[in-house]
Amino acid sequence: MQTHLFSYNFDGKRWALEIKASDAEEARARLGRIAFATYDGVLVAEIPVTPAGVWAKLSRAIRSVLH
Repeated sequence: MQTHLFSYNFDGKRWALEIKASDAEEARARLGRIAFATYDGVLVAEIPVTPAGVWAKLSRAIRSVLH
């Protein structure tokens, strides 16, 4: 997935948003559905997730140092 960028004017200011999609056509199609979106709430935190492979490599590295 690529991050596609869109911008718009509102209340005299310029705003931007990003949409993850496989190509520009899909991004525009997703953008067209935003008018039908439902409000889900306010984001209070983001928790980054790393791939399991990173943890496995880190764990092996730590074990090799400790042994």
